Amino acid sequence: MKDNHSKNFKLISELSELMTKEKISSLVYEVSGLKLKIDKNESNQFKIENKNTEQEDNLLNERNSGVLDKIEYTSDHPGSIKSPMVGTAYASPEPGKSPFIRIGDQVNKGQPLVIIEAMKVMNTINAEKNGKVVFIGFEDGQPVEFDQLLVIIE
Repeated sequence: MKDNHSKNFKLISELSELMTKEKISSLVYEVSGLKLKIDKNESNQFKIENKNTEQEDNLLNERNSGVLDKIEYTSDHPGSIKSPMVGTAYASPEPGKSPFIRIGDQVNKGQPLVIIEAMKVMNTINAEKNGKVVFIGFEDGQPVEFDQLLVIIE
């Protein structure tokens, strides 16, 4: 599952880079039940949908009854933390160590969230406020773009 998530993240990054390079404002990509829509005119809103069979949908609905089906986070969320630079994101202080944050973690203002390596300089991105981590928009060791949504704290 994590391997698929990593592949999906890499695909999203590559498509986003291609869109920027070719000045494409909207893109829909669909393969094997995964649908990705990127529309740069919708304030950096990303949407990923999985197409499941009717049986899988019923099973998921039973498991998730009472839970919101879709939560979409955008870069204009009041708790969003965006990348101040282009570089490589690292989720932990060094390889093999626990990540700085996980979804659901409570963080304090000033707490490290991610390290971005840019031109061989390690830049620590810290929490701007106290709160709960509800979104993580980067993978360990993956490239990030300037202004990319990294974390949302509520």
